[in-house]
Amino acid sequence: MNTHEVQPPLDVGAILEALRAEVRAQRMARGEAAESQIERELQRSLDEIELNRVVSAHWPLQGRTVPQRVIALINKVVRRYLRWYINPIVEQQNAYNDAVARTLRLLADAYADLAMQAEELQNQEPGTRNRPIPSAGSRFSVLGSSNLQSAIAQLAAQEPPARFPDLELQAATVQLGLREQVSAHWPLPAATLPQKIIAMINKVVRRYLRWLVNPIVEQQNAANAAFTVALIQLVRLDAEQRAHAAARRARDTMKG
Repeated sequence: MNTHEVQPPLDVGAILEALRAEVRAQRMARGEAAESQIERELQRSLDEIELNRVVSAHWPLQGRTVPQRVIALINKVVRRYLRWYINPIVEQQNAYNDAVARTLRLLADAYADLAMQAEELQNQEPGTRNRPIPSAGSRFSVLGSSNLQSAIAQLAAQEPPARFPDLELQAATVQLGLREQVSAHWPLPAATLPQKIIAMINKVVRRYLRWLVNPIVEQQNAANAAFTVALIQLVRLDAEQRAHAAARRARDTMKG
């Protein structure tokens, strides 16, 4: 019996689709509204981003014939030597990709939060929509001062955990700006004489490879800048929609 059978590759797409189907079933079991088409497409896009956001500088180098194997071996040696140059670039790009993925996740959460608020406003009965919200003083006027704090604590314990994706988005946009630009020229510190010699050689190699690496970095930085601008505009749009929703709730309260 062969104990080293090759396992078939996992179908990641099928696994994600099964997970999404399970989430939809759970939402329907709780009586929640089914996901819309745009929500499903958005979730698929976020899954694709999560699968592809990590850039690797170490991909398989294989060869079938003897010459191909020799070339692959040489390329592996060159790649191992150039780790000091290529890996920091990849790490910077991965840090930015992680910031983008987090911002998009927060935007998706913010969209779901806004959609829930809009649905609540739409489903309110006409008689209750304009009813003023009771103030804290009216709610606790019948309580003595000694019981006020315990009553507030009891009410707080009954409230669901609050999330503020709009506030988290502001912090995420700062990270986008900080990690947007990838640099191919960073300091090469050296303390001892051998380290200084190696650093000097690496600087010469880096200067020579500018024709290869610099255009790649410049193109990536241009794409990163475009992504950042688009994401910041989406964050501003989210803030604007939230302001409109808050103004609408305020008008309904004043009408009551």
